[in-house]
Amino acid sequence: MSRGLPAFPKKKRGKYFVIRITKPDGSRPWLSLGETREEAYLNYADYIKQIKSKKSAFYSYRPSIKQGIDTYIELKKRTVKQNSLLRFKGIMDNFKQFLADKYPDLVYLDELIETHFSGYRDYRAEKASPVTINFERDTLCNLFNVLIKEKNLPIKNPVKNVGNLQEPMPDDFFYKDDEVMKILETAKAFSKRINWYAIFAALFYTGMRRNELRFLAWDDLDWDKGYIYIRPKRVSDKFTFEPKDKEIRNIPIADNLLPIFKSLPKKHDKWVFVNSVNKIISADKIRQEFQKICRAADLPVKKLHKTRHSWASLMTQDGIPLDVIQDLGGWSDPETMNRYKHLSEDYKARIFREKFTLGNKKND
Repeated sequence: MSRGLPAFPKKKRGKYFVIRITKPDGSRPWLSLGETREEAYLNYADYIKQIKSKKSAFYSYRPSIKQGIDTYIELKKRTVKQNSLLRFKGIMDNFKQFLADKYPDLVYLDELIETHFSGYRDYRAEKASPVTINFERDTLCNLFNVLIKEKNLPIKNPVKNVGNLQEPMPDDFFYKDDEVMKILETAKAFSKRINWYAIFAALFYTGMRRNELRFLAWDDLDWDKGYIYIRPKRVSDKFTFEPKDKEIRNIPIADNLLPIFKSLPKKHDKWVFVNSVNKIISADKIRQEFQKICRAADLPVKKLHKTRHSWASLMTQDGIPLDVIQDLGGWSDPETMNRYKHLSEDYKARIFREKFTLGNKKND
């Protein structure tokens, strides 16, 4: 039986086999299907046909909160990667736990109102950042949008009018040129079992995202043309790596990075960067090692993503146009580049002051 439809009843109510339905006015009567199992099966099949053809005077059975969430997760399995699916499941688990603690008597989806979701938002504000909470709010809103669209749920979206929290302004910090060199020099002392020097040089010289580096394969390196190719690839039977926004691109290998890459030993037939037992390096391991190296270099300890932000910022300071940086970095939204615009303006102002004069010019 397809999901979202009432299951055939296994018990009688009085002398009849019945299912519970929900009328458009919200009342929930029992629908008698027949005295015998054979008669009930025939009438049940006819009722399901009516629901599917939308000719029935009744809606399908009233879905519970758990059923709605389970349906949503099943639908998400078809469209998102495993890591994203786990994140969605985590959000739904948080919400169910909140309801169990604060509103234990709630059972059905149509009982949820705006107050429950604004309460959840405030409850989560004690444990997570505004960015995380706003993502959870958007996910819960999407839950209802999907169920209303895909399952014809006859309710309004109660999350629609719940506002987002104010998010902090982006941290515009970036590591300056001499600080990047200090990080790389410090990384050499940490590179006994894993070549952290090469790993962080790759991040700072290319602007690659963490997973783009983790799943960088030898055949992604084109020595002759001098390019690194960021593209999808099969990692295992259950997982295929795809760049963010499915953006396939190529990055020129910087002159300083080329000899570092060429000196790397081929410890794995496929992957360029591996751990001490020649497996793909975990994301947490790279993050933790970056923080250790920054502390050892006596520099501010920031998120690993600052290697990418520093790469873009330093290129902007060198006068490389924002559209070129956007293309090399794989940003799909031009608005993202606005955070680097002030650096570009500073560059243009400096060049103007250095080059432009009036008077005291030699005559041709």
